[in-house]
Amino acid sequence: MRKITDFVINKRHFILILFIILTIIAGVLSTKVKINHDIAKYLPSTSETRIGMDIMEEEFAGTETSTLNLMFEDLQEDKTKIKEDLEKIDGVEEVDYDDTEDYNKENYTLYVITVDDKSDSEMATEVYNKVAEKYKDYTFYTSGDVSETNKSVLPIWIIVLAVICALIILIIMCESYVEPFLFLTSILMAVALNKGTNIIFDNVSHITNSIAAILQMALSMDYSIMLMNRYDQEKETEKDKVKAMKNALYKAFQAISSSSVTTIVGLLALIFMTFRIGRDLGFVLAKGVLFSLICIFFVLPDLILIFDKWITKTKKKSPEIKLNKLGAYSYKIRYIAVPLFIFIFVSSFLLKGNLGIDYTDTESDEITEVFSENNQIAILYKNEDEQKVAEYLKELENKEKVDEVLAYGNTINEKLTYDKLNDKLNDLGSTVNVEDYLLKIVYFDYYNPEKNNTITFEEFIDFIENEAYNNEKTNKKIDDKTKKDITRLKNFVTEKNMNEKKTASEIAEILDIGKDQIDDIFTYYLSKNNQTKITLNEFVSFMNKDVLTNEKYSVKVDGTAKEKLKTLSKFIDKEKMQKKMTEQE
Repeated sequence: MRKITDFVINKRHFILILFIILTIIAGVLSTKVKINHDIAKYLPSTSETRIGMDIMEEEFAGTETSTLNLMFEDLQEDKTKIKEDLEKIDGVEEVDYDDTEDYNKENYTLYVITVDDKSDSEMATEVYNKVAEKYKDYTFYTSGDVSETNKSVLPIWIIVLAVICALIILIIMCESYVEPFLFLTSILMAVALNKGTNIIFDNVSHITNSIAAILQMALSMDYSIMLMNRYDQEKETEKDKVKAMKNALYKAFQAISSSSVTTIVGLLALIFMTFRIGRDLGFVLAKGVLFSLICIFFVLPDLILIFDKWITKTKKKSPEIKLNKLGAYSYKIRYIAVPLFIFIFVSSFLLKGNLGIDYTDTESDEITEVFSENNQIAILYKNEDEQKVAEYLKELENKEKVDEVLAYGNTINEKLTYDKLNDKLNDLGSTVNVEDYLLKIVYFDYYNPEKNNTITFEEFIDFIENEAYNNEKTNKKIDDKTKKDITRLKNFVTEKNMNEKKTASEIAEILDIGKDQIDDIFTYYLSKNNQTKITLNEFVSFMNKDVLTNEKYSVKVDGTAKEKLKTLSKFIDKEKMQKKMTEQE
């Protein structure tokens, strides 16, 4: 071991340059490490949540969305215009906002943005960045899974504050003002090496990526202090600082390595957690402590020797904390302390079973402090359990804190009367508003056991006049020509109308035939029948049998009138007019 420590000190400048180069490379590689923002990926494969999410990914692929809540403070612009602008951003599927209290409270305005992709997708990140850039001059707050994914678990200011606090404590406790900066330099190089070598993993969780540096610094800072103290002790007997460092590194190796191995083994124990983020965090932190140990042995000795003069010049008094009384008291209560510890340990082990586990992030933010928080829970079930689930959903709907339950059983598959269908569509956010008469038609058609329904002409004409004409929607669908035909046919649908005697003028009006044509035909009729009036039945029969077969009189009837008479010949058949007919007939 002595040869190794001597080699490290003799080649210290070369080693320092090598580590600086490796640190730069690691810094570049750290930007290539894939960060996983989906914490659910670390759930154990046996958990119901993980099983359910796997089924969702397999059965409902391509339907994943994410949410970004955007709250403005003192918004002065047209709020509807803001909604329209947000909807124009690429990747935004929809934006929920209206003028109710659900989205407007005091001087705050809330927009709920649905992104057409997962929260850790490039599209979601682009939407988040575009919103932040577009409204950078506004006072706004964000939340939701898109926001959580794109925000650091630990904000930069917290990391900076932690480093400053550590630096202040070191400055107070160390015997030189220079030592803390050397310690931090060595540790920061180890942090960079650790982050860069995370490239060996498929991905690293965003939680691990955010907190690993701070934890690595906290877990391994004492190694630097141990080496520095050993070097100060060796300098008291060895004037040559290089030899003093060789002795310090050799003698401190066992204590520092033992301490670090204990820490590494403790961290590796995390890999056995069923919640697999423990494995992610355990491997990264254990590797980080190992890099800290390496930097303490290979980098810090040269830094100390380079700045040895500055360390000596900036010497100061450090506070001496005497623990003699605490040690004496601890020794005195040893017979009580051990049984007390065993009792507390056993009690804690038994009581831990009563600890409630909250799977929802309940940490409040600016938006939840103003607007009530909503949590969505997805329940997956097999199709054969549809009936049981529908009954369970009815129970859920009556729960006090349940706002809404949406499922196949109580939406698409829910049986509704026609007068409740529109209300359900509105509840689901649909803009479709189906006319009452159309719903009646749909329901009649669906529940009618005999699809081949029949109706007489009289019933048909009566329905047209009393129902269709009085409905604005259907009335517009009937053109003027059809209305005239219906009015004409009305004279043929009852036996009374058919057999009622009519003058030439009345017949001309009913049949829409020229008055001069009717007069000539009437003269011909009167020559054969001594009557001044005639029924529609008699007239049509006379026209088809006598007039149209007579060369002298048939030329007085134009082509249109002849076509009408041929058509009307069907309607003078009493049996046909009273027969029940299908819609095609």
